[in-house]
Amino acid sequence: MNQPVTSRHVTSLITAPLLALLLALLLAPLLAVAQDETGFYASAFGGVPAAPSTSFSEFRPTGPGVAGTAKFGGGLGFGAALGRRFGDGWAVELALDERGNYLRRIGGVAVDGNIFSETVLLNGYYRFPARGAFRPYIGAGVGYVVALDIDVDRNGSEQEYSREGGVAVQAIVGVEYPLAPRWHLTGDARWGSVGSGTFKASTPGNTLIGKPKYRPASLNLGVSYVF
Repeated sequence: MNQPVTSRHVTSLITAPLLALLLALLLAPLLAVAQDETGFYASAFGGVPAAPSTSFSEFRPTGPGVAGTAKFGGGLGFGAALGRRFGDGWAVELALDERGNYLRRIGGVAVDGNIFSETVLLNGYYRFPARGAFRPYIGAGVGYVVALDIDVDRNGSEQEYSREGGVAVQAIVGVEYPLAPRWHLTGDARWGSVGSGTFKASTPGNTLIGKPKYRPASLNLGVSYVF
């Protein structure tokens, strides 16, 4: 026996497809995460580093020197990488990493300067199984110090000191979120260390004594694309 079509039936017919569509949209990132994409990829990131204090002495022939603990202020960092995801969570990349912080004080004396590092790193990653739409990962890297520069501006005169060579290392902890097929948004924390060394002055007669270390820690946002 045929039953009349009521508003209740019409509502059910409309609601069911809408619920199915909503469920599909919610599950789409999870399905993307479940598929461990393999292949080559490119990535870029930017962030805000902080650096613990170090120590050195700076002397100039035209005035008194400064010596003691060097304290840093805020800064900026960015980088780019080319790598390969192998599946099962593993990946490796070659990255260019640049970070810098303002130099605020040396031995209690206010200065206006900065420290800047440029490194090339070989990073390895392991991505854990996804937790919802987010996939946590860890990483570590080792590489070469292309340049480490310290600029010291005091008494109206800026002097630059630089060095190159040595070993840089870093550790990484972060999460990944699928934006679209092959596209991922990343957020991570990175702890780096650039080995100490002897600095050369850009102006003859100026001297930076000591082997200051640069050990930045940064919070970063990035994006990657799997080819």
